[in-house]
Amino acid sequence: MNEEKKGTDDIAKDVENCTKVFTLSEFSRETGIRIELLRRFINRQTRQVRAETWDKISPSIMDLLGETDRRHTKRIGPAYRRHAELVEMVSDQKVLLDVYNVLPSTKQQAVIKAWGAKVASRPTAFTSLSADENKLMGSFLAMDPQTRESELLALIREARKEIASRR
Repeated sequence: MNEEKKGTDDIAKDVENCTKVFTLSEFSRETGIRIELLRRFINRQTRQVRAETWDKISPSIMDLLGETDRRHTKRIGPAYRRHAELVEMVSDQKVLLDVYNVLPSTKQQAVIKAWGAKVASRPTAFTSLSADENKLMGSFLAMDPQTRESELLALIREARKEIASRR
């Protein structure tokens, strides 16, 4: 889409039509847009759609309407998680969780074991994280800042290779 976006009513109709094909949670998972925001579009409780939001919604709508021949990218990793603890984390911690969840379980366990051997730590106590994620986060936070950055960058490179192999 170019600079001119569809009108709010058109967007609301398109999103509503998509939710007839998908459930609202499936459409949210597909687009990466929060369910609450999608509901606001459908109920016409929002006046404008930000460009980045429209860029996430429009490919799914175009695919459903059959107006595109663009190759659909496959979502890798779990759907967006919403929890107050996750909002309070710094960006490196959020990136760590996203990257970790992209890896297959064998690589996840290898990372936990390797990081546990590098630094003595205790698992964090985040209720929104799994036991393995808490172990990983505990090790990550126990590292000195330089080691933390280099380990995170290495993990990102590994996850990018994994993502490339799945697409």
